[in-house]
Amino acid sequence: MKSWYLFDTNKGSMAVLMEDNTIYRLLLPSSVLDSDDLARSKETANSNIIQISLEDNSIPLINNIRAYYRSEVIKDWGVKPDISSLPPFYRRSLEYVFTIPYGTTRTYGEVARAIGSPRAARAVGQANRNNPIPLVIPCHRVVGVNAPGGFSGPGGLSMKLDMLNLEKAVRYETLGQKD
Repeated sequence: MKSWYLFDTNKGSMAVLMEDNTIYRLLLPSSVLDSDDLARSKETANSNIIQISLEDNSIPLINNIRAYYRSEVIKDWGVKPDISSLPPFYRRSLEYVFTIPYGTTRTYGEVARAIGSPRAARAVGQANRNNPIPLVIPCHRVVGVNAPGGFSGPGGLSMKLDMLNLEKAVRYETLGQKD
């Protein structure tokens, strides 16, 4: 059975919809997210809402998310993203975005070319906008040629820039160390 896990990070409250090792949805940090918000979600039907305390480290994905926001490099989230409900182009685009390494970026055009649709940069942007699992599928790492592009998460572009800056700072701190 799918369950929503509601938990806090140093950036705010977050939630993930998971079943076993599969993730279906992730809600980025927000200062106002609570179980009532999840109860109103259409995805909550037939799922539990479980509050995870700061002391609870029993769920590896939540541990990884908390570590990410403490500026730790996460190379493997330890979950399988399920984006099977998305249209085929969105799936192809997000499957590629899932492979973008920590601390690096790709342009919308580079993603479009990589998935065999060189004229579909705007469609790549729409796929990212509809990404149900941000952070794990790092759509924040996809940028415009001369600008950061957009971001539909809470805080909008400011959150995207914070995430990119966090990764950039950590990457520079570890430069010279082996992966």
